[in-house]
Amino acid sequence: MFSLKKISYIVYFIAIVSIFVLLYYGGYYYAINNMKSDNLITKDEAQISNPGVKTDDYAEVNNSESSVILSSARYIIEEYNSDTDELTKKEEKIPVDYIGLTREQVIDYLTTYVAKNKDETLQNVQLVAFSPESLIIRKTVCNPTNIYSYFVISENNIIMIYNANHDKLFIDTGIDVSNIEEQYKEELKDGFYVETIHDLYNYLESITS
Repeated sequence: MFSLKKISYIVYFIAIVSIFVLLYYGGYYYAINNMKSDNLITKDEAQISNPGVKTDDYAEVNNSESSVILSSARYIIEEYNSDTDELTKKEEKIPVDYIGLTREQVIDYLTTYVAKNKDETLQNVQLVAFSPESLIIRKTVCNPTNIYSYFVISENNIIMIYNANHDKLFIDTGIDVSNIEEQYKEELKDGFYVETIHDLYNYLESITS
């Protein structure tokens, strides 16, 4: 025979279990009946409604191997600086090299580009998003001052050597660019970085010999 106390414990236990079961199934049916598709948004929709969304949340719009980049596609370049943790974006006209490429061909193109690139500040180039109507590429870079020591540029037709920060003149070479080969003139217009003093002197010697 069960005592009254034991019966009370059994009833109490059954009541607790029943409450938990009701809560579980109640929550389940609520989710089924109320979480309609209209209340959900895709990652693409989130990107459109919030342009500041992280690129990690970009959805691949079209992964079909037969899809190719159209000449009218939007082309967005992101540049992420690993030293400053800054991300900048700009939109440009789609390069001819990308038109007609599939997703895999774009990846192969970027892989080859990185392998051939000689700029040590460029750490990586990645495909962020791909569709026939949109192509987003991210370049990961670091500050030149972490690698290079000098910056060479022509100013008023004279080759000038600055430190990597461009804020201090290191050498006024006095070398007139009109006296050097055309290929050197072009690269000196925008300037370029040099890693060591040895590389710098080798370069100056090569263009004046």
